[in-house]
Order: sequence, then structure tokens, then C-alpha cells
Amino acid sequence: MNKFNTADKVLCIVFVLFLIFLGLRIVFPNNLVLEFLLFCAEAALVGGIADWFAVTALFKKPLGFPFHTAILPRRRAQFINSCIRMLQTEFLSKKKIYKRICNADLLSKGLIWLRQPENKKYLVHTIMQFIVEKIRKFDLKAIAHNNCSKLSTTVMNESMSELSSKLIDVLTTTQNSQMAVDKGVSLLRNYFTDEDGEKRILNFIEAYQRQYAKGGVSSFMLSIALATNTLDPEELAQIIHRRLLKILEEASQKDSELYSSLVDLYNNLLHQIHENEEWTNSLNNLRDNFVTSGTLEKILYNSIKNFCDYLLSNSDESNKLHLAIEEIFSTEIDNCIDKLNTNNEFKAKINRFIMDVLHRTALKGEDVILELARKFLEGLSDKQLNELVYNKVETDMIWIRLNGSIVGGIIGAVAFWILKLTN
Repeated sequence: MNKFNTADKVLCIVFVLFLIFLGLRIVFPNNLVLEFLLFCAEAALVGGIADWFAVTALFKKPLGFPFHTAILPRRRAQFINSCIRMLQTEFLSKKKIYKRICNADLLSKGLIWLRQPENKKYLVHTIMQFIVEKIRKFDLKAIAHNNCSKLSTTVMNESMSELSSKLIDVLTTTQNSQMAVDKGVSLLRNYFTDEDGEKRILNFIEAYQRQYAKGGVSSFMLSIALATNTLDPEELAQIIHRRLLKILEEASQKDSELYSSLVDLYNNLLHQIHENEEWTNSLNNLRDNFVTSGTLEKILYNSIKNFCDYLLSNSDESNKLHLAIEEIFSTEIDNCIDKLNTNNEFKAKINRFIMDVLHRTALKGEDVILELARKFLEGLSDKQLNELVYNKVETDMIWIRLNGSIVGGIIGAVAFWILKLTN
């Protein structure tokens, strides 16, 4: 605003021309052309000075003139209120906001955006990053402690007899019974089939021999058998080993009678355990100790901690849990898109919900924007406010002043010839 602009240059040029024509007019008083040029320069100078005064008076006091000048600083309150009112009525009116939101059709645009694989991947990644950041801020001990009481109540209300019955029913199904027998037979075969199997049997026989060789008739008979070579522990171990392997081979065949007997024996043993009152009492004591000793809270804390540590420890590419959760989100997003595309009623409800949320948000935002605009304008000094307004209309203000000189010169030319003609 304080720069020497084009209008100032033109005004200076007009002033210089006025002085030149005035000097020539004095030297040549009877020259009609010089009289005409002086008259035009005088009118153009008056017009330029008048418009300079008018434009300058909008923002400050030209030459210190106090009357009805510096209009914008003196009326800044009215100016700010007018700006806020214009912003509210022309740009942020409720009708216009609602109309623009309704015409936006954001749901359809959002579905189109989500159909792009890279956009869906970006959304899923953003959701996962949000979840990870939230998990980092969790107080795991507080979470475990707060949920332990609820879990303890659930555990204490559980009937251990019913739980045992359900467990036995699961374990004694045909598939599980056969699986248990198969694993038991397989374990025994692996234990006795290797090169140390016979040695294990021999060690057992020798331990049995030492147990019953402590005196009495049994010790005497055993000593006679060993002395007469009637009982050879190594030979006996070989016989037992061969017989045992044969039995285990037969027990591994599902169509054999021995296999069926083992399955029935497994089922009967489990049912006998369930019917035993000591078993139920032991389960109840285990449950009570599990809850009262704090073990439940420790297990709950360690489970949550291990889950969170695993989720946060590895990178996205190597973390299977991370990838599994992302796959779940991706699948659910696809299901939502398909449902929105096929179910018009559901789509209309979602669209109404989105429109309602956006409309309420926009109305709340309207008050915030207006308040921010008011505080911004009120915080400006007079100089800053003048510069803010002037920079927006600087070109127009320059042309107003230029037009003053131009129109003044034209009016001066017309007035000169009118005066000459009338005289």
C-alpha cells in the first residue's frame, strides 16, 4: 500500500506536464494550443489528486486530514461483522451446506474408491496401524485385573461335574478313543522297538529280582533258580521282548480283537474316573485354588501380553497374526461392498446415516469456522487489516486513480472548448 505504484507515477507525470505547460503558457500567453494543453493537464491533475485522496481516505488519513478519513480502521467492527455475515449467508448457510452434502453422493464415490485394490490395501493398513498404536498404549495389568473378576465369577459358577461329563463325552467318541489307543500303542512300540527295548526289559527284571531277593522263601527259591541256571534273566528278557512286540503289533491293527478290547478299556477307565467322587472333589479343589491363588489373573495377563507382544514384535510381512487380521478386515470390507451393491434398502440406510453425520458435523464446523474467522480479523492491527483489504483490490484502486486523471483530462478538454465557443 505504501509502494510507489503506476497511479503515483502517472500523477507525477501529469504534475510535471502541468508545470511545463504552465511555464510555456507564461512565455507564450497568446498560444491557443498551450492554453488547451495547460487546461487539460490542470483538470487531469485535479482529478488524479481527488481520486488519490478518496482512495487513501479509505485506509488512512491523507496528509493528516481528520474528517471522514481512515474509514476502514474507524469502522473495523462493522467491517468484521459484515464479513462474518457474508461468510455465513453466502458460503456457510444451512441450506447450501445440506444441498452440497446431498449432491456429493459420498457413499457411491467411497465404494468406487474402495473397489481399487491399492485403496483397500491402504485402508486395511491404516486400520491395522491404528489398532497397533492403541495396543501400545494399553495397560495390560489393569486390563487383566479388571476382567479377572468377571472371569472368576464365570469359572466359579461352572459345575465341574458337568464339565467333566462333557470332557468324557468328547474323549470317548469313536474317533478320539481310537486316536488315544493309537497314540498309546505307537508310543509303546517306539519305546520297545529300538535297540534299547530289550535292555529296558532286562533292567526291569533285574530290579524285580532285587526287590524280591531280600530274604525268606522267595529269596531262597530265586537263588536256587539262578544257581541251577533254571532262570536266565537275559533269556527271559528276550522272550518277553518278542512276545511284547507281537502283542503291540496285534494291538496296532484296528480289526483285531485286542484293539477293540483296548478301546473298550480306555472308555471304561474314563467313565470310572468320572464316576469317582474323589475325581469331582479334586476338580472342585483345583478350580477353587486356580481362582483364589491368583493363577487365573496371571494366566490372563500372560495370554494378553503374549498376544500383544507377538502382534507388535514382527514386521507386517513376517507376522502371521498381523496378516490374518488384515485378511479378516479385507474380507469384511468386500462383504460390505457386495451388500451395499446388492441391497438397495441397506445402502439407503447407510447413505442416510452418512448424510446425517456429515450434516451435523458441518453445522458444528460452521460455528467453529465463523468463530475462527472473527478471532483472526479482530486480532489484526489497523495496518494489517488495511494491507489485507488493499492487497485484494490493489489493481482496482490503481485504475480508479488512473481513471480520475484520464477522465479529468477529458472533461478539461471538453470544458475548454465549451468555454471557448461560449465566449
